[in-house]
Amino acid sequence: MKVSVLMPTYNHEKTIAQAIESFLAQQCGFPTELCICDDASTDATAQIAAQYQAKYPNQITFIAKPANQGLMRNYQTLLLAAKGQYIAVLESDDYWTDVLKLQKQVDFLDANPEYGLSFTGVSFLQDDVLLPADNVAGIVAKHSHDMYSYLLLRSIIYSPTTCFRRSLFDAYCNIDEYVRLDFKTFDYPVWLSLARFSKIHYLAQNTAVYRISGTSISNTSNAQKRLNFEFAVNKIRHYVVGLYGTGTLSMGAIRNREAVIAARILWRYKKPVLAAYYFFSTLLGVRHDK
Repeated sequence: MKVSVLMPTYNHEKTIAQAIESFLAQQCGFPTELCICDDASTDATAQIAAQYQAKYPNQITFIAKPANQGLMRNYQTLLLAAKGQYIAVLESDDYWTDVLKLQKQVDFLDANPEYGLSFTGVSFLQDDVLLPADNVAGIVAKHSHDMYSYLLLRSIIYSPTTCFRRSLFDAYCNIDEYVRLDFKTFDYPVWLSLARFSKIHYLAQNTAVYRISGTSISNTSNAQKRLNFEFAVNKIRHYVVGLYGTGTLSMGAIRNREAVIAARILWRYKKPVLAAYYFFSTLLGVRHDK
């Protein structure tokens, strides 16, 4: 198997069909598989996925969890099922727009073994409106020699745009640890770890749509939930730093970035006293992600 596409899903009955169809539309000169794992959805998500699996049994593997176990255990199950040399991620509320996405990325990775991950441009969908895509070509060009250090401060890689080597994942990523530590996102520790030990390729073409939900943990209107998400990101960052170091950064630079983000969130929600507390305590090395 050349590429395994991982699709964790939970209560996405309105979007999962579009995601699956965008996988089926891929035009590839190599075998691909879609691995779907439903985390005990309470809507019709599992039924929709099962119907697609029945229709495309040679392309789709469907696993239904009997009880909700959370995102990291969902990915753990998917990785056990995946047989591909490469891994791509397509969560069930996103979708691909370029039918040659996988072909382009695999062609590049096959020809350039020093690269461990390829990602592309992306568009954003919020309230049924497509928003302008981020242009990160300049960022990648400037920091291509040390994407690890850049990603420690800012994440610019969106999961539906990626394709990466399974061998590198197995060498430098530990999904069992991600489960044990209850990480809130699969993406960030993986991108950081791969960037530490390989080059990162950017394809300056939009190949995917990333759906922004008002209830998303990273897009919530609730100040404390938004802050807790940043603390969860900080937890991942410090875990990876503990394994693989700070790159060309100092811990002071990392703490400064974390302090600014926390203060900015609270300032936006008109909480200046708390903003000041989190800013200065973080600068002094207090960890709020434990």
